[in-house]
Amino acid sequence: MVLSNEVYTGAGLSATLIPEMDLDVGMRYGTKVSSNKKGFMFKNSASGTIDYTTVSWGTDATGGAGVTDTTRMMANIYQGCLAEVKVWESDFTTERVATQYLRIKSNTSSKISFDVALGGSAKDDIVQLKILNYGAPVQAVAEIDDKHNLLSDNWLGLITTFTPPTVDPEMKQLNMALGGTRNFSHQLKGAESFGEASMDMAVSNASWLYYALGTMTWTAPQSGGRVLGLNPDNSQVYFDDTNQVFYRRESDVINPPEIFNTDSDTLKKLDNAAAINYTISENNTGSLPSFALEVTAEKGSTISSTNYFQDATDERLFSRVFTGCMVQTLTLNFEEGLELTASVSAVTRKAHDTIENYVPKRNVRTNTSLFNYSDDDANNPYMFSDGTISMFGQTWARVKSGSVTISNNLTPQRYIGNYDRGIIADYTAGQRTYEVSLNLQVTDRTLWDSLRTQNETNNSTDGLGTLKLEFEKSTTDKFHLEFDDYIVQSVDIPFPDDKGMLDLALVLSPRTLTGCNYTGKWVIQG
Repeated sequence: MVLSNEVYTGAGLSATLIPEMDLDVGMRYGTKVSSNKKGFMFKNSASGTIDYTTVSWGTDATGGAGVTDTTRMMANIYQGCLAEVKVWESDFTTERVATQYLRIKSNTSSKISFDVALGGSAKDDIVQLKILNYGAPVQAVAEIDDKHNLLSDNWLGLITTFTPPTVDPEMKQLNMALGGTRNFSHQLKGAESFGEASMDMAVSNASWLYYALGTMTWTAPQSGGRVLGLNPDNSQVYFDDTNQVFYRRESDVINPPEIFNTDSDTLKKLDNAAAINYTISENNTGSLPSFALEVTAEKGSTISSTNYFQDATDERLFSRVFTGCMVQTLTLNFEEGLELTASVSAVTRKAHDTIENYVPKRNVRTNTSLFNYSDDDANNPYMFSDGTISMFGQTWARVKSGSVTISNNLTPQRYIGNYDRGIIADYTAGQRTYEVSLNLQVTDRTLWDSLRTQNETNNSTDGLGTLKLEFEKSTTDKFHLEFDDYIVQSVDIPFPDDKGMLDLALVLSPRTLTGCNYTGKWVIQG
């Protein structure tokens, strides 16, 4: 059936998340070089001319032939990413050059090229290559033979509205001195910039707090004594609690592919029935954890599981992948009688489109089969009745509505380099700000007095307690935020027309995050 004359409709739209993590390319695609060295490495052992700006794999180390469904990369998906490169002499003990951090110029299904030489000088040199996490979506094994896959089957949650990033090329219109016309003599497109992605959702988990704040540690429940080396399961999560990494085992392959041996007994099987305890904290470096968004439009449900991929001829579906997304602002909104909602605004680094032979969502066609989708109450949103708010040393029971906003003030950066005009090299995080707005009814003058004081409220100096917001569905599904050093920015006490209760509008400006914990079943790969 030819679908090219059909139109795309809203019923065929979908969006999923792709985790971005360090990719040790050698461990996944290279050749084992030494038993006493951790990982798998590339070895330029092919005869003929060797291009020392390029690392390749397959049966021919120079040409990159022999790529398979487990070793195939998506073309240019890592273009512009930063890579850590080490070059060793053949004895694997002497470094040819010091560790380099190089920008990737391009990549094919079996080659990665840089715009400078790696520093090798002999065909038996060994190259260790790790693509660093920013803008680097996790690869996945092909679900359809000879097609490209990313780990793009991650459920976004209870999304109510979604707006993908827009692509905004800069128009360059030039008037030439000898144009001979009143029209512009020449025009072209300059650098591309991107509008922010926005998502509104009913909050069923607190994973977005990690992306907004930047750092996490966790403790995960192990399923009995089960480890990966003992009858490993597919479609199962394993974890390395020492290095704080979650792994998904799919089709006998670990994602992300960073462990030395896929039969290793160091990876523990996650107990799906129990909760993970996350401790989330502020990242005070210049960057934040990133993720990718996949947006797909398809024509109807007549596409079979064997031809669910982007094709240039009948255009039955098309996908765009936005890599290097970071949370610009996160706002949690709560209102009496309703569920807790959130608004996420995210910047992006690059838009990938026209990806032929790409399989969106890893061929997962229903939301209920996406990763992190749960069949129990973990899918339900937190309700307003689940919340507790404490400040000035007491719990406030008459809060009617409010919001918490975290802003990262991300600034785009473009660096001189040989990659692409459509790539923003990086985003740097600026001044972080917090704002808490509450609408409530009061029975005393505490808030008004706090507005008139000059100093901020600090638990260690005045004993009035921290500002704490907590939402709890159960003892195994909850999160809380704690702030200190907060100041009353404004207090508005309007006169009601109906002469009823006085509703007060309060804005607080916290300066310090002292605690953020999340307990739940959502697996955060990052």
